[in-house]
Amino acid sequence: MGRTKRAGRGKPSLPRPPPPEPIPAPEPVQLTPHELLTEAAASIAAYDYDLAKDACNQAVEMAIEEGDGTIIRDAYEILGTIELELGELDSAREHFLLSVQHAASVPNPSPAPHLYLAQLSTPEESLTHFSNALTIIQQKLAGIEIAKLGGDGGAGNGEDAEEEGDLRRSASRALVGMTELYLTDLCFTDEAEQNCEKHLKLAVEIDPTDPEVYQTLASVRLSQSRPEEAKEAALKGWSLWRSVGADSIDYPVTSTRMSLAKLLLELSLSSDALEILQQLENEDDEDPEVWYLSGWAWWLLGEQRGDGEGRMGEDGEENKGECWSEGRLCLENYLRLDALDPSISDPEQLAHVQELMSKYEAAGIVASTGHQEGGEDWEDESDGGDAEGMEVE
Repeated sequence: MGRTKRAGRGKPSLPRPPPPEPIPAPEPVQLTPHELLTEAAASIAAYDYDLAKDACNQAVEMAIEEGDGTIIRDAYEILGTIELELGELDSAREHFLLSVQHAASVPNPSPAPHLYLAQLSTPEESLTHFSNALTIIQQKLAGIEIAKLGGDGGAGNGEDAEEEGDLRRSASRALVGMTELYLTDLCFTDEAEQNCEKHLKLAVEIDPTDPEVYQTLASVRLSQSRPEEAKEAALKGWSLWRSVGADSIDYPVTSTRMSLAKLLLELSLSSDALEILQQLENEDDEDPEVWYLSGWAWWLLGEQRGDGEGRMGEDGEENKGECWSEGRLCLENYLRLDALDPSISDPEQLAHVQELMSKYEAAGIVASTGHQEGGEDWEDESDGGDAEGMEVE
């Protein structure tokens, strides 16, 4: 007879293991001030300006604690650029001034805060900021030249050449800015004309490939009642970017091209102005000023042309009626935009448009059906061609 199992007897119970200790949450990674500025730059590239501002402010606080003047200088400069994008001009100016203040105690200052401040200050203050920026740039260019002499005497690598090119362009733009001040707000100061000549001469020496230098020179010559030299300078500036693609870094911004078109109209180079204006039409056909200037340019071109019959005769030119027909179309486009939103129209331009429309009506001009696809090249009777050997007195 076998053994009978005892009731209730089973495997002995084992002690429970202690609960695992909680794993502490990882502490947030503390970025360095330099890493924060890198993060700010990435946020700016992603158009996240609020995040970029937070990163800059953190960098400033940490850099102040660490006494790192370079980071403080750079952070205030970046903050200023962010605030410009956000339209916070007073704050931007304050931070650019702080950047300049801290730059005085650290090496390798940046000209950028001075260049920004020149756009946010009174004319007299702007002149000082442009001058300070130019001094910094010239010091950097001198350092590059010394480095070349210490090496193989060549232009250095691609990055060095690009940096030098950027510095030269910044210098020429500072000199153009100083010249424009003497052409406008400071035109009645002593030696204003001599300063215009001096600044533009230096700009040509530093960066002879900057179109804005020649465009500004043309304005100076026009103010001196020297129209032929003004035409030469304007055409020289235009020749530097006329064949450049819109995706090139050398392609001027809209405001610069608009200013050149106006200047060419003042110089009776209507067909050249129309070539630029057609580019602007293709880029933005809802800009009333472009249609106004195009209509005005066609009117002026028509006045220069005869009344020959037929379109595109042997000389390849439209006659007066055809020019005016194109002009009326442009002005009708202007009036359509004005009817949709009167706030975007300039009162003086609108009055001039209405005056021209009355003249078109009196002449029995009917609007063209539109520019031919792909556009046409226009030839001015006074075409000056490319200017070579431009001199600034």
